[in-house]
Amino acid sequence: MNSVHPIQNEPITIQPNSQRFKAQISDAEAENYGKVEYLDGVRRVVIQQRLSLIEAFTDFDRRNKYDMWDADTGETLFFGHENEIGSRCQGYCIRGCFAGHREAEIPLQMAVNDVNEAYGGKGMYHLSKARAVGLQPCECECVASCHRCFHGCGGLCPRDACCGTCWMEKGLAHLSTYFKGNETHKIQQRDGGCGKASFFITDEVSKRVVFEIVKEEFCTSAICCNDVPYPIFDASGSQVGSITKYWAGGKTGCSACWQEANNASTHVISFPPTASHTEKLAIIGQAILIDYTYYQRKDDNNGGQ
Repeated sequence: MNSVHPIQNEPITIQPNSQRFKAQISDAEAENYGKVEYLDGVRRVVIQQRLSLIEAFTDFDRRNKYDMWDADTGETLFFGHENEIGSRCQGYCIRGCFAGHREAEIPLQMAVNDVNEAYGGKGMYHLSKARAVGLQPCECECVASCHRCFHGCGGLCPRDACCGTCWMEKGLAHLSTYFKGNETHKIQQRDGGCGKASFFITDEVSKRVVFEIVKEEFCTSAICCNDVPYPIFDASGSQVGSITKYWAGGKTGCSACWQEANNASTHVISFPPTASHTEKLAIIGQAILIDYTYYQRKDDNNGGQ
């Protein structure tokens, strides 16, 4: 693991324009220009979870909403809204019980009021997170097994048993990305040693690992109001990009503390220069998985920090 990606420390000065989505590429244009895709040319993306006042003032855990924009132009790329799980009552119970371990289906809208009816109801771009244990710093696989036993019958309770809420998949946190209804990549957490943050991204077509995210430091919390970097390494072990937990989205003072205390995290992605369109989608999924794994619990030292 070596080298530092050259654009990871560039400041984020461009704010999103929610009424100006990036222009979509038509099928005809894609054919004429050699399959030009939506994320081509995008170097950096900012992902910001919307602050929920209901969630801030109560214990009612709301479905996550994310704004995603081009850090260089301000063009909105996607709006991600976590789908409801079952009935409203069931969804509330699952979010309250499983917190960041919970499953999540997140269609990525590319326009205002984009209903994502195409491709089996998932839309062109879709993130699908499984309900599985997210390993925390200073934890090991044994602790993960204890979490699994406590929340989901040791991973033995089938999904369709009882009320359908008391189950947990085996393995650690993982998420899949879909483009035009096809699974393109899988992002999987692994034990980096005493719970160090470690993930790998697998191309589901070639079945090869294309990127690894390895954080050598144990701490994932912004204890001193600092940014938290997650380096991206290629197959040769060179750092080619980064995902950075951006402290308070650049805010300062009381508004920054308010933002961070209520799980409204901001992440900045610097893509590898050679990343393909679907690999960039996978790295966006990686940032969302990091958010669920480390920053979705209000009542512990990781949540909101």
